[in-house]
Amino acid sequence: MPHNSLVFWKRLLRKRLPPGCLATVKYTTFGLGDSTYLKFNWAARKLNRRLDQLGATTFIDGFEADEQFPDGIDGSFARWADGLYKHLLQNHPHPDGLEPISDDVILPPRWSLENALNCESVEDGYTKPALTGPPPNQLLPIPNSWTASLAGNKRLTPKSHWQDVRLVSFDIPSVDGQQLRCNPGDCLTIYPKSFPEDAQKLIMLMGWEDVADKPLDLSVCGPLPHNLYADQRTTLRDLLVNNIDITAIPRRSFLKSMSYFSTNPDHKERLLEFTQTEYIDEYFDYATRSRRSILEVLEEFTSVKIPAERILDIFPLIRGRDFSIANGGDALNHPSQEGVTRVELLVALVKYRTILRKPREGLCSRYLDALPPTSTLRVTHKPVLSPIHGAQNAQRPLVAIATGTGLAPIRALIHERRTHPSPAPVFLFFGNRNRDADYFFRDDWEAAVRADGFDVFLAFSRDQRNKIYVQDLLRQESKRLEKLIIQNAIFAVCGGSTKMADAAKRAVFDPFEEGAEKKEERKKILSSLTWWQEIW
Repeated sequence: MPHNSLVFWKRLLRKRLPPGCLATVKYTTFGLGDSTYLKFNWAARKLNRRLDQLGATTFIDGFEADEQFPDGIDGSFARWADGLYKHLLQNHPHPDGLEPISDDVILPPRWSLENALNCESVEDGYTKPALTGPPPNQLLPIPNSWTASLAGNKRLTPKSHWQDVRLVSFDIPSVDGQQLRCNPGDCLTIYPKSFPEDAQKLIMLMGWEDVADKPLDLSVCGPLPHNLYADQRTTLRDLLVNNIDITAIPRRSFLKSMSYFSTNPDHKERLLEFTQTEYIDEYFDYATRSRRSILEVLEEFTSVKIPAERILDIFPLIRGRDFSIANGGDALNHPSQEGVTRVELLVALVKYRTILRKPREGLCSRYLDALPPTSTLRVTHKPVLSPIHGAQNAQRPLVAIATGTGLAPIRALIHERRTHPSPAPVFLFFGNRNRDADYFFRDDWEAAVRADGFDVFLAFSRDQRNKIYVQDLLRQESKRLEKLIIQNAIFAVCGGSTKMADAAKRAVFDPFEEGAEKKEERKKILSSLTWWQEIW
Protein backbone atom coordinates (compact mmCIF):
# COMPACT_ATOMS: atom_id res chain seq x y z
CA MET A 1 0.00 0.00 0.00
CA PRO A 2 1.17 3.61 -0.52
CA HIS A 3 3.05 5.06 2.44
CA ASN A 4 0.42 7.74 3.05
CA SER A 5 -2.40 5.16 3.27
CA LEU A 6 -0.86 2.82 5.83
CA VAL A 7 -2.71 4.23 8.87
CA PHE A 8 -6.06 4.00 7.08
CA TRP A 9 -5.24 0.50 5.81
CA LYS A 10 -4.22 -0.80 9.23
CA ARG A 11 -7.50 0.40 10.69
CA LEU A 12 -9.44 -1.45 7.99
CA LEU A 13 -7.51 -4.63 8.83
CA ARG A 14 -8.46 -4.65 12.52
CA LYS A 15 -9.66 -8.13 13.44
CA ARG A 16 -12.44 -6.89 15.68
CA LEU A 17 -14.26 -5.33 12.71
CA PRO A 18 -17.27 -7.62 12.11
CA PRO A 19 -18.36 -8.66 8.61
CA GLY A 20 -21.05 -6.33 7.36
CA CYS A 21 -19.98 -3.38 9.51
CA LEU A 22 -19.73 -1.23 6.37
CA ALA A 23 -23.00 -2.44 4.84
CA THR A 24 -24.28 1.13 4.56
CA VAL A 25 -21.17 2.33 2.74
CA LYS A 26 -21.20 2.73 -1.03
CA TYR A 27 -17.94 3.50 -2.78
CA THR A 28 -15.97 3.45 -6.01
CA THR A 29 -12.25 3.41 -6.74
CA PHE A 30 -9.95 4.60 -9.47
CA GLY A 31 -6.71 2.64 -9.27
CA LEU A 32 -3.43 4.29 -10.24
CA GLY A 33 -1.38 1.48 -11.73
CA ASP A 34 1.63 0.73 -13.83
CA SER A 35 1.82 -2.63 -15.56
CA THR A 36 5.63 -2.56 -15.37
CA TYR A 37 5.18 -3.69 -11.77
CA LEU A 38 4.36 -7.27 -10.86
CA LYS A 39 1.57 -6.27 -8.48
CA PHE A 40 -0.34 -4.14 -10.95
CA ASN A 41 -2.96 -1.96 -9.23
CA TRP A 42 -2.40 -4.03 -6.12
CA ALA A 43 -3.41 -1.30 -3.67
CA ALA A 44 -6.78 -0.70 -5.34
CA ARG A 45 -7.45 -4.43 -5.60
CA LYS A 46 -6.65 -5.06 -1.95
CA LEU A 47 -8.78 -2.12 -0.87
CA ASN A 48 -11.72 -3.33 -2.96
CA ARG A 49 -11.40 -6.84 -1.54
CA ARG A 50 -11.28 -5.63 2.06
CA LEU A 51 -14.22 -3.24 1.66
CA ASP A 52 -16.20 -6.08 0.09
CA GLN A 53 -15.37 -8.32 3.08
CA LEU A 54 -16.73 -5.65 5.41
CA GLY A 55 -19.99 -5.36 3.46
CA ALA A 56 -19.46 -2.20 1.44
CA THR A 57 -20.78 -2.08 -2.12
CA THR A 58 -19.81 -0.06 -5.20
CA PHE A 59 -22.22 2.50 -6.65
CA ILE A 60 -20.42 2.52 -10.02
CA ASP A 61 -17.72 0.23 -11.34
CA GLY A 62 -14.20 1.13 -10.37
CA PHE A 63 -11.39 1.39 -12.90
CA GLU A 64 -7.80 0.19 -13.03
CA ALA A 65 -5.71 2.74 -14.92
CA ASP A 66 -2.34 1.92 -16.39
CA GLU A 67 0.53 4.37 -16.81
CA GLN A 68 1.47 2.39 -19.93
CA PHE A 69 -1.82 3.15 -21.74
CA PRO A 70 -1.29 5.34 -24.84
CA ASP A 71 -3.12 8.20 -23.12
CA GLY A 72 -1.66 7.39 -19.70
CA ILE A 73 -3.59 7.68 -16.47
CA ASP A 74 -4.96 11.14 -17.35
CA GLY A 75 -6.88 9.88 -20.35
CA SER A 76 -8.44 7.04 -18.38
CA PHE A 77 -9.34 9.34 -15.51
CA ALA A 78 -10.97 11.88 -17.83
CA ARG A 79 -13.37 9.28 -19.20
CA TRP A 80 -14.02 7.66 -15.81
CA ALA A 81 -14.63 11.04 -14.15
CA ASP A 82 -17.14 11.98 -16.85
CA GLY A 83 -19.09 8.81 -16.06
CA LEU A 84 -18.92 9.55 -12.33
CA TYR A 85 -20.15 13.10 -12.88
CA LYS A 86 -23.13 11.95 -14.95
CA HIS A 87 -24.00 9.26 -12.40
CA LEU A 88 -23.99 11.73 -9.52
CA LEU A 89 -26.17 14.24 -11.41
CA GLN A 90 -28.67 11.54 -12.37
CA ASN A 91 -28.87 9.67 -9.08
CA HIS A 92 -28.16 12.46 -6.60
CA PRO A 93 -29.71 15.62 -8.12
CA HIS A 94 -29.39 18.96 -6.40
CA PRO A 95 -32.27 19.82 -4.06
CA ASP A 96 -35.00 22.27 -5.03
CA GLY A 97 -33.92 22.39 -8.64
CA LEU A 98 -30.56 23.95 -7.79
CA GLU A 99 -28.41 23.90 -10.91
CA PRO A 100 -24.79 22.64 -10.87
CA ILE A 101 -22.13 25.32 -10.92
CA SER A 102 -21.31 26.16 -14.52
CA ASP A 103 -17.88 25.29 -15.88
CA ASP A 104 -17.56 28.95 -16.83
CA VAL A 105 -17.43 29.94 -13.18
CA ILE A 106 -14.05 29.86 -11.47
CA LEU A 107 -14.25 28.52 -7.94
CA PRO A 108 -12.68 30.32 -4.97
CA PRO A 109 -9.06 29.25 -4.41
CA ARG A 110 -8.43 26.44 -1.97
CA TRP A 111 -5.09 28.01 -1.08
CA SER A 112 -4.44 31.72 -1.48
CA LEU A 113 -1.60 34.17 -0.92
CA GLU A 114 -3.98 37.13 -0.93
CA ASN A 115 -3.61 37.94 2.79
CA ALA A 116 0.19 37.78 2.61
CA LEU A 117 0.32 39.95 -0.50
CA ASN A 118 -2.01 42.55 1.04
CA CYS A 119 -0.12 42.80 4.34
CA GLU A 120 2.23 45.66 4.95
CA SER A 121 5.77 44.28 4.72
CA VAL A 122 8.95 45.38 6.41
CA GLU A 123 12.13 45.27 4.33
CA ASP A 124 14.16 43.39 6.95
CA GLY A 125 17.52 42.02 5.81
CA TYR A 126 16.51 42.22 2.15
CA THR A 127 19.10 41.01 -0.34
CA LYS A 128 18.91 41.36 -4.08
CA PRO A 129 17.78 38.02 -5.60
CA ALA A 130 19.85 36.13 -8.14
CA LEU A 131 18.29 36.19 -11.61
CA THR A 132 20.68 33.71 -13.22
CA GLY A 133 22.88 30.78 -12.25
CA PRO A 134 22.03 27.66 -10.25
CA PRO A 135 19.25 27.60 -7.63
CA PRO A 136 20.28 29.19 -4.30
CA ASN A 137 21.74 26.95 -1.61
CA GLN A 138 18.76 27.38 0.72
CA LEU A 139 17.71 24.56 3.06
CA LEU A 140 14.00 23.82 2.92
CA PRO A 141 11.92 22.96 6.03
CA ILE A 142 11.07 19.41 4.92
CA PRO A 143 9.64 17.22 7.71
CA ASN A 144 11.69 14.18 8.80
CA SER A 145 14.52 15.25 6.53
CA TRP A 146 18.28 14.95 6.74
CA THR A 147 20.85 17.56 5.78
CA ALA A 148 23.11 16.17 3.08
CA SER A 149 26.26 17.66 1.58
CA LEU A 150 27.37 16.85 -1.93
CA ALA A 151 30.53 14.74 -1.66
CA GLY A 152 30.89 13.72 -5.29
CA ASN A 153 29.24 14.11 -8.68
CA LYS A 154 31.30 11.91 -10.99
CA ARG A 155 30.38 11.15 -14.55
CA LEU A 156 30.75 7.41 -15.26
CA THR A 157 30.11 7.46 -19.00
CA PRO A 158 32.53 9.08 -21.49
CA LYS A 159 31.77 12.65 -22.52
CA SER A 160 31.31 11.41 -26.07
CA HIS A 161 28.60 8.99 -24.93
CA TRP A 162 24.95 9.80 -25.64
CA GLN A 163 23.93 9.34 -22.01
CA ASP A 164 25.29 11.16 -18.99
CA VAL A 165 25.29 8.77 -16.02
CA ARG A 166 26.57 10.05 -12.69
CA LEU A 167 27.65 8.52 -9.42
CA VAL A 168 26.32 11.16 -7.02
CA SER A 169 27.54 10.89 -3.43
CA PHE A 170 26.13 12.59 -0.34
CA ASP A 171 27.46 12.76 3.20
CA ILE A 172 24.66 12.75 5.77
CA PRO A 173 25.65 13.44 9.41
CA SER A 174 23.77 12.10 12.42
CA VAL A 175 20.89 14.07 13.89
CA ASP A 176 20.62 14.16 17.70
CA GLY A 177 22.93 11.15 17.87
CA GLN A 178 20.85 9.14 15.41
CA GLN A 179 22.66 7.99 12.27
CA LEU A 180 20.90 7.33 8.99
CA ARG A 181 20.60 3.57 8.46
CA CYS A 182 19.91 2.33 4.96
CA ASN A 183 18.94 -1.09 3.65
CA PRO A 184 19.02 -2.51 0.10
CA GLY A 185 16.04 -1.27 -1.86
CA ASP A 186 15.77 1.96 0.13
CA CYS A 187 15.52 5.25 -1.71
CA LEU A 188 16.91 8.70 -1.10
CA THR A 189 14.46 11.42 -2.07
CA ILE A 190 15.90 14.56 -3.68
CA TYR A 191 13.85 17.76 -3.77
CA PRO A 192 14.97 19.72 -6.86
CA LYS A 193 14.50 23.42 -7.41
CA SER A 194 13.62 25.59 -10.37
CA PHE A 195 16.21 27.90 -11.88
CA PRO A 196 16.21 31.67 -11.20
CA GLU A 197 16.10 32.59 -14.89
CA ASP A 198 12.94 30.50 -15.37
CA ALA A 199 11.32 32.12 -12.34
CA GLN A 200 12.19 35.57 -13.71
CA LYS A 201 10.74 34.68 -17.10
CA LEU A 202 7.45 33.64 -15.48
CA ILE A 203 7.37 36.78 -13.32
CA MET A 204 7.68 38.96 -16.42
CA LEU A 205 5.10 36.94 -18.39
CA MET A 206 2.53 37.26 -15.60
CA GLY A 207 3.34 40.87 -14.73
CA TRP A 208 4.36 40.10 -11.16
CA GLU A 209 7.42 42.38 -11.09
CA ASP A 210 5.94 44.67 -8.38
CA VAL A 211 5.27 41.83 -5.92
CA ALA A 212 7.91 39.25 -6.81
CA ASP A 213 10.35 40.28 -4.08
CA LYS A 214 7.92 41.61 -1.50
CA PRO A 215 8.46 39.84 1.87
CA LEU A 216 5.50 37.55 2.58
CA ASP A 217 4.30 36.14 5.88
CA LEU A 218 2.66 32.79 5.11
CA SER A 219 1.28 32.51 8.64
CA VAL A 220 -1.53 34.94 7.71
CA CYS A 221 -2.65 32.87 4.71
CA GLY A 222 -4.72 30.25 6.48
CA PRO A 223 -4.52 26.66 5.23
CA LEU A 224 -1.71 25.85 2.80
CA PRO A 225 -0.80 22.65 0.89
CA HIS A 226 0.58 20.01 3.26
CA ASN A 227 3.53 19.39 0.94
CA LEU A 228 4.53 23.03 0.62
CA TYR A 229 8.00 23.11 2.14
CA ALA A 230 8.56 26.85 2.52
CA ASP A 231 9.72 29.16 5.28
CA GLN A 232 7.01 31.23 6.93
CA ARG A 233 8.89 34.35 5.82
CA THR A 234 9.44 34.15 2.09
CA THR A 235 8.82 35.89 -1.23
CA LEU A 236 6.91 35.04 -4.36
CA ARG A 237 10.23 34.56 -6.17
CA ASP A 238 11.47 32.15 -3.50
CA LEU A 239 8.28 30.11 -3.86
CA LEU A 240 8.77 29.94 -7.63
CA VAL A 241 12.36 28.73 -7.26
CA ASN A 242 11.99 26.40 -4.27
CA ASN A 243 8.46 25.06 -4.50
CA ILE A 244 6.59 25.67 -7.78
CA ASP A 245 7.19 23.27 -10.67
CA ILE A 246 7.06 25.71 -13.56
CA THR A 247 8.74 23.29 -15.97
CA ALA A 248 6.26 20.44 -15.43
CA ILE A 249 4.03 19.21 -18.25
CA PRO A 250 0.68 20.98 -17.73
CA ARG A 251 -2.25 18.83 -16.73
CA ARG A 252 -5.68 19.42 -18.24
CA SER A 253 -6.81 21.05 -15.00
CA PHE A 254 -4.00 23.60 -15.32
CA LEU A 255 -5.03 24.47 -18.87
CA LYS A 256 -8.61 24.92 -17.69
CA SER A 257 -7.44 27.27 -14.94
CA MET A 258 -5.48 29.20 -17.56
CA SER A 259 -8.65 29.69 -19.61
CA TYR A 260 -10.30 31.66 -16.79
CA PHE A 261 -7.58 34.29 -16.95
CA SER A 262 -7.30 34.67 -20.73
CA THR A 263 -8.47 37.91 -22.35
CA ASN A 264 -8.24 36.45 -25.88
CA PRO A 265 -11.39 34.54 -26.99
CA ASP A 266 -9.38 32.33 -29.36
CA HIS A 267 -6.89 31.45 -26.61
CA LYS A 268 -9.72 30.70 -24.22
CA GLU A 269 -11.50 28.45 -26.71
CA ARG A 270 -8.34 26.51 -27.54
CA LEU A 271 -7.44 26.00 -23.88
CA LEU A 272 -10.93 24.68 -23.12
CA GLU A 273 -10.74 22.27 -26.06
CA PHE A 274 -7.66 20.66 -24.50
CA THR A 275 -9.70 19.94 -21.36
CA GLN A 276 -12.60 18.20 -23.11
CA THR A 277 -12.71 14.42 -23.34
CA GLU A 278 -13.37 14.41 -27.09
CA TYR A 279 -10.14 16.36 -27.65
CA ILE A 280 -7.97 14.22 -25.35
CA ASP A 281 -5.71 13.15 -28.25
CA GLU A 282 -5.04 16.78 -29.14
CA TYR A 283 -4.07 17.48 -25.55
CA PHE A 284 -1.61 14.59 -25.55
CA ASP A 285 -0.11 15.70 -28.86
CA TYR A 286 0.26 19.26 -27.62
CA ALA A 287 1.46 18.69 -24.07
CA THR A 288 2.42 15.13 -23.18
CA ARG A 289 4.01 13.73 -26.32
CA SER A 290 5.90 16.93 -27.09
CA ARG A 291 6.79 17.38 -23.38
CA ARG A 292 5.84 21.07 -23.41
CA SER A 293 6.40 22.73 -20.07
CA ILE A 294 4.05 25.04 -18.20
CA LEU A 295 6.43 27.91 -18.88
CA GLU A 296 6.42 27.21 -22.62
CA VAL A 297 2.61 27.03 -22.70
CA LEU A 298 2.32 30.38 -20.92
CA GLU A 299 4.77 31.84 -23.44
CA GLU A 300 2.42 30.75 -26.26
CA PHE A 301 -0.82 31.90 -24.63
CA THR A 302 0.35 35.41 -23.86
CA SER A 303 -3.14 36.68 -23.02
CA VAL A 304 -3.18 34.60 -19.83
CA LYS A 305 -2.33 36.57 -16.68
CA ILE A 306 -2.71 34.42 -13.58
CA PRO A 307 -3.11 36.43 -10.34
CA ALA A 308 -0.12 36.05 -8.03
CA GLU A 309 -2.34 35.12 -5.08
CA ARG A 310 -3.46 31.95 -6.92
CA ILE A 311 -0.09 30.36 -7.67
CA LEU A 312 -0.44 27.71 -4.93
CA ASP A 313 -3.93 26.85 -6.14
CA ILE A 314 -3.13 26.56 -9.85
CA PHE A 315 0.53 25.65 -10.29
CA PRO A 316 1.81 22.19 -9.29
CA LEU A 317 4.30 21.89 -6.45
CA ILE A 318 7.73 20.35 -6.94
CA ARG A 319 7.68 16.73 -5.81
CA GLY A 320 10.63 14.83 -4.49
CA ARG A 321 12.35 12.36 -6.81
CA ASP A 322 13.20 8.91 -5.44
CA PHE A 323 16.56 7.34 -6.29
CA SER A 324 17.56 3.82 -5.31
CA ILE A 325 20.55 3.86 -3.01
CA ALA A 326 23.53 2.24 -4.78
CA ASN A 327 25.66 1.22 -1.80
CA GLY A 328 25.03 -0.83 1.31
CA GLY A 329 26.61 -2.63 4.24
CA ASP A 330 30.03 -1.28 5.25
CA ALA A 331 30.12 0.88 2.11
CA LEU A 332 27.63 3.21 3.82
CA ASN A 333 30.24 4.20 6.40
CA HIS A 334 32.06 7.47 5.75
CA PRO A 335 35.75 6.74 5.06
CA SER A 336 36.99 9.09 7.82
CA GLN A 337 34.09 10.63 9.78
CA GLU A 338 32.31 8.63 12.47
CA GLY A 339 28.54 9.02 12.60
CA VAL A 340 28.33 10.15 8.97
CA THR A 341 26.56 8.04 6.33
CA ARG A 342 27.91 8.12 2.78
CA VAL A 343 25.05 7.52 0.33
CA GLU A 344 25.70 6.89 -3.36
CA LEU A 345 23.17 7.24 -6.16
CA LEU A 346 23.50 6.03 -9.75
CA VAL A 347 21.70 8.70 -11.76
CA ALA A 348 21.07 8.88 -15.50
CA LEU A 349 20.52 12.55 -16.31
CA VAL A 350 17.36 12.98 -18.35
CA LYS A 351 18.16 14.84 -21.58
CA TYR A 352 16.28 14.19 -24.81
CA ARG A 353 14.59 15.73 -27.82
CA THR A 354 10.98 15.76 -28.99
CA ILE A 355 9.28 17.36 -31.99
CA LEU A 356 10.05 20.71 -30.36
CA ARG A 357 13.39 22.25 -31.26
CA LYS A 358 14.53 23.00 -27.74
CA PRO A 359 16.14 19.96 -26.04
CA ARG A 360 14.21 18.62 -23.05
CA GLU A 361 15.87 18.22 -19.65
CA GLY A 362 14.43 16.79 -16.45
CA LEU A 363 14.06 19.22 -13.55
CA CYS A 364 15.99 17.02 -11.12
CA SER A 365 18.64 16.17 -13.72
CA ARG A 366 19.27 19.83 -14.40
CA TYR A 367 19.36 20.56 -10.67
CA LEU A 368 21.86 17.79 -9.86
CA ASP A 369 24.01 18.72 -12.83
CA ALA A 370 24.26 22.31 -11.61
CA LEU A 371 24.89 21.60 -7.92
CA PRO A 372 28.21 23.17 -6.88
CA PRO A 373 30.65 20.98 -4.89
CA THR A 374 29.92 20.74 -1.14
CA SER A 375 26.36 22.05 -1.65
CA THR A 376 23.96 21.28 1.16
CA LEU A 377 20.35 20.24 0.69
CA ARG A 378 17.56 18.49 2.52
CA VAL A 379 16.75 14.90 1.61
CA THR A 380 14.43 12.24 2.97
CA HIS A 381 14.84 8.49 3.34
CA LYS A 382 12.25 6.06 1.96
CA PRO A 383 12.52 2.48 3.32
CA VAL A 384 11.96 -0.52 1.09
CA LEU A 385 8.50 -2.09 1.48
CA SER A 386 9.45 -5.67 0.51
CA PRO A 387 12.95 -6.37 1.84
CA ILE A 388 15.10 -9.22 0.56
CA HIS A 389 18.15 -8.56 2.75
CA GLY A 390 19.18 -9.82 6.16
CA ALA A 391 21.14 -12.75 7.59
CA GLN A 392 18.67 -15.46 6.56
CA ASN A 393 18.32 -14.19 2.99
CA ALA A 394 22.11 -13.93 2.69
CA GLN A 395 22.24 -17.72 3.05
CA ARG A 396 20.12 -18.14 -0.07
CA PRO A 397 21.68 -17.88 -3.55
CA LEU A 398 21.03 -14.59 -5.32
CA VAL A 399 20.31 -14.25 -9.03
CA ALA A 400 20.51 -10.54 -9.76
CA ILE A 401 19.24 -9.29 -13.14
CA ALA A 402 19.82 -5.64 -13.97
CA THR A 403 20.01 -3.26 -16.90
CA GLY A 404 21.38 0.29 -16.90
CA THR A 405 21.02 2.19 -13.65
CA GLY A 406 18.95 -0.71 -12.29
CA LEU A 407 22.32 -1.89 -11.04
CA ALA A 408 22.02 0.54 -8.10
CA PRO A 409 19.81 -1.48 -5.70
CA ILE A 410 21.56 -4.69 -6.79
CA ARG A 411 24.93 -3.25 -5.77
CA ALA A 412 23.50 -2.18 -2.39
CA LEU A 413 22.15 -5.70 -1.82
CA ILE A 414 25.47 -7.33 -2.72
CA HIS A 415 27.30 -4.98 -0.34
CA GLU A 416 24.89 -5.87 2.45
CA ARG A 417 25.20 -9.63 1.89
CA ARG A 418 28.97 -9.37 2.43
CA THR A 419 28.40 -8.24 6.02
CA HIS A 420 27.03 -11.68 6.92
CA PRO A 421 29.20 -14.76 7.50
CA SER A 422 29.55 -17.16 4.57
CA PRO A 423 26.92 -15.67 2.25
CA ALA A 424 25.55 -17.83 -0.54
CA PRO A 425 26.81 -17.37 -4.11
CA VAL A 426 25.72 -14.44 -6.30
CA PHE A 427 25.00 -14.64 -10.02
CA LEU A 428 24.83 -11.22 -11.66
CA PHE A 429 23.27 -10.82 -15.11
CA PHE A 430 23.88 -7.28 -16.34
CA GLY A 431 22.89 -5.73 -19.64
CA ASN A 432 23.56 -2.39 -21.28
CA ARG A 433 24.63 -1.00 -24.65
CA ASN A 434 28.43 -0.88 -24.67
CA ARG A 435 31.06 -2.46 -22.46
CA ASP A 436 33.44 0.49 -22.76
CA ALA A 437 30.81 3.13 -21.94
CA ASP A 438 28.10 1.46 -19.86
CA TYR A 439 29.78 -1.17 -17.67
CA PHE A 440 29.03 0.48 -14.33
CA PHE A 441 31.12 -0.54 -11.29
CA ARG A 442 33.27 -2.79 -13.48
CA ASP A 443 36.14 -2.87 -10.99
CA ASP A 444 33.76 -3.98 -8.22
CA TRP A 445 32.48 -6.96 -10.17
CA GLU A 446 35.86 -8.09 -11.46
CA ALA A 447 37.25 -8.03 -7.91
CA ALA A 448 34.23 -9.98 -6.66
CA VAL A 449 34.75 -12.67 -9.30
CA ARG A 450 38.37 -13.07 -8.24
CA ALA A 451 37.25 -13.47 -4.62
CA ASP A 452 35.08 -16.48 -5.58
CA GLY A 453 31.40 -17.05 -4.88
CA PHE A 454 30.46 -14.51 -7.54
CA ASP A 455 29.69 -14.96 -11.24
CA VAL A 456 28.98 -12.24 -13.79
CA PHE A 457 27.16 -12.69 -17.09
CA LEU A 458 27.28 -9.67 -19.40
CA ALA A 459 25.09 -8.65 -22.32
CA PHE A 460 26.18 -5.53 -24.19
CA SER A 461 23.66 -5.31 -26.99
CA ARG A 462 25.53 -2.93 -29.30
CA ASP A 463 28.98 -4.51 -29.17
CA GLN A 464 28.28 -7.07 -31.90
CA ARG A 465 26.14 -7.39 -35.01
CA ASN A 466 23.66 -9.77 -33.38
CA LYS A 467 22.23 -8.06 -30.33
CA ILE A 468 22.43 -9.92 -27.03
CA TYR A 469 20.19 -9.17 -24.05
CA VAL A 470 20.08 -10.42 -20.47
CA GLN A 471 17.15 -12.70 -21.26
CA ASP A 472 19.33 -14.46 -23.85
CA LEU A 473 21.98 -15.14 -21.20
CA LEU A 474 19.33 -16.38 -18.78
CA ARG A 475 18.13 -18.95 -21.30
CA GLN A 476 21.71 -20.03 -21.95
CA GLU A 477 22.11 -20.65 -18.21
CA SER A 478 18.76 -22.42 -17.77
CA LYS A 479 20.32 -25.59 -16.33
CA ARG A 480 22.20 -23.59 -13.71
CA LEU A 481 19.08 -21.57 -12.90
CA GLU A 482 17.01 -24.73 -12.57
CA LYS A 483 19.26 -25.89 -9.73
CA LEU A 484 19.15 -22.46 -8.10
CA ILE A 485 15.35 -22.34 -8.19
CA ILE A 486 15.22 -25.68 -6.39
CA GLN A 487 17.71 -24.27 -3.85
CA ASN A 488 15.22 -21.49 -3.03
CA ALA A 489 17.29 -18.73 -4.64
CA ILE A 490 16.25 -15.08 -4.58
CA PHE A 491 15.66 -13.48 -7.98
CA ALA A 492 16.01 -9.68 -8.09
CA VAL A 493 15.20 -7.80 -11.30
CA CYS A 494 15.90 -4.08 -11.66
CA GLY A 495 15.92 -1.68 -14.60
CA GLY A 496 13.96 0.76 -16.68
CA SER A 497 12.13 -1.55 -19.08
CA THR A 498 9.01 -3.60 -18.46
CA LYS A 499 9.78 -5.58 -21.62
CA MET A 500 13.11 -6.61 -20.14
CA ALA A 501 11.47 -7.65 -16.88
CA ASP A 502 8.80 -9.71 -18.64
CA ALA A 503 11.34 -11.30 -20.98
CA ALA A 504 13.64 -12.13 -18.06
CA LYS A 505 10.82 -13.80 -16.17
CA ARG A 506 9.87 -15.89 -19.18
CA ALA A 507 13.53 -16.81 -19.73
CA VAL A 508 13.67 -18.16 -16.18
CA PHE A 509 10.21 -19.70 -15.86
CA ASP A 510 9.68 -21.29 -19.29
CA PRO A 511 12.77 -23.57 -19.36
CA PHE A 512 12.03 -24.64 -15.78
CA GLU A 513 8.55 -25.84 -16.80
CA GLU A 514 9.38 -27.20 -20.25
CA GLY A 515 10.20 -30.88 -20.45
CA ALA A 516 9.44 -31.48 -16.77
CA GLU A 517 7.53 -34.66 -15.98
CA LYS A 518 5.74 -33.11 -13.00
CA LYS A 519 4.63 -29.77 -14.41
CA GLU A 520 2.16 -29.04 -11.63
CA GLU A 521 4.88 -29.52 -9.06
CA ARG A 522 7.15 -27.18 -11.03
CA LYS A 523 4.39 -24.55 -11.19
CA LYS A 524 3.95 -24.81 -7.45
CA ILE A 525 7.66 -24.22 -6.93
CA LEU A 526 7.55 -21.15 -9.19
CA SER A 527 4.51 -19.77 -7.38
CA SER A 528 6.51 -19.64 -4.15
CA LEU A 529 9.67 -18.27 -5.80
CA THR A 530 11.04 -15.01 -4.38
CA TRP A 531 10.89 -12.75 -7.43
CA TRP A 532 11.71 -9.18 -6.35
CA GLN A 533 11.25 -6.60 -9.07
CA GLU A 534 11.92 -2.86 -9.24
CA ILE A 535 11.13 -1.33 -12.63
CA TRP A 536 10.75 2.36 -13.39
